[in-house]
Amino acid sequence: MTLYSLLKSLDFERVAGSKGEARAIEIITDYLKGIGLKPKIEPFELQGFESGTALISAGKKSWEATPFGLCGNATVEGELVFLENADVLLHNPGLYKDKIVLYFHNTKRLYDLYEHTKVKAFIGISSPFKKAYSYSHRQKRAEEHIIPSAMLRYDYAEQLMKLDGKKIKLTIKQKTSKKTAHNIVIDIKGKGLDENLVLLVGHYDSVARSHGASDNAGGTVCILKAAEYFAKHRPERDLRIICFSGEELGLLGSFAYAKAHEEELAKRCRLVVNVDLAGDPIGKNTLFTLGTKELMGYAGGILKEEGLLFSEILGIYSSDCMPFSPLEIPSLNIARMGGKALFYIHTEDDKAKYVTQKGLEGPYKAAVAILDRVLNARIFPVTKAIDDSLREKIESYLYQSRLEKPELKWQEKYKK
Repeated sequence: MTLYSLLKSLDFERVAGSKGEARAIEIITDYLKGIGLKPKIEPFELQGFESGTALISAGKKSWEATPFGLCGNATVEGELVFLENADVLLHNPGLYKDKIVLYFHNTKRLYDLYEHTKVKAFIGISSPFKKAYSYSHRQKRAEEHIIPSAMLRYDYAEQLMKLDGKKIKLTIKQKTSKKTAHNIVIDIKGKGLDENLVLLVGHYDSVARSHGASDNAGGTVCILKAAEYFAKHRPERDLRIICFSGEELGLLGSFAYAKAHEEELAKRCRLVVNVDLAGDPIGKNTLFTLGTKELMGYAGGILKEEGLLFSEILGIYSSDCMPFSPLEIPSLNIARMGGKALFYIHTEDDKAKYVTQKGLEGPYKAAVAILDRVLNARIFPVTKAIDDSLREKIESYLYQSRLEKPELKWQEKYKK
């Protein structure tokens, strides 16, 4: 089975805790069993939702929208105000109270903006030439603190903004409930050179309404085919491959896994390789190193030897690598970006028809090349360390993602 044919088998919506997730688990585990591996399923709980619908109406006119996850059922009426930059709400507390805000961009979270102004609802505008983005409210918010919110197509917003100052209605229909999602774990035992453990990870869930072809069925099939490679070419060290669910709802699966296996990870895990975004027929292969400059140079050198030229960036990456960073476990994050497939992520059009076999091969070959070298090196070549320049960014990201102070377990530097 080729990378692309495997991806086509996952070309459907796979929201964490949904029937689509269950269908994906069956496909993934059947494939793994078919190549002689024994996948384990690790469940975790979350507050889930069905995709639902949203409708904006004014008189005889109406526009379909995409509700934020976890909104539940809601009907709000009020005066529309168009604020191109929603951050204006921070500067004028109380000015837009009880208004329905139509906005194009913002840097602060909607909840923070709501706290300052007490608006009735938010309607975000997606980028032009695509369908509406799909987002979700964070898990930690109490039900009474979840503001009715939806995303609207750009061309629809051009019509709606003409009603600035007029009364409109936003109706959201969406079921929410406690759900169980699942991580898929595969262990490939090494030949016993030492006790180091390396993780190869990627998320298999999608956002609501999206098939998530490039984000991240593409990354999923890359790690599944890598599992097949290492099942046939047993490495010197242990490799653990994890397909995470719940990434799109706030890295829920990887946070749950890191917490459940913290002791083992702190003791044994020295590197995480994460594949998130793959498939663009024309694109830009990028290696994000959440670690040290030494690691970035080492990995980039391996790729060049294999004829793979990746852009190299030292920085954090908003994906399943992040929950491992408080344990000072570095990560290499492989992504293919910048093309048509990526243009459609988090929308209904992120489908297999925009992905190609060629667009999948680069990330797959990169993951195998790096892992093959690291797992079989006579001396483990990666230092368990993260560059000082990234620590504050990690702390800020984790706080914003979890809405709680992160528990950092970094080694303190010696201070005289």
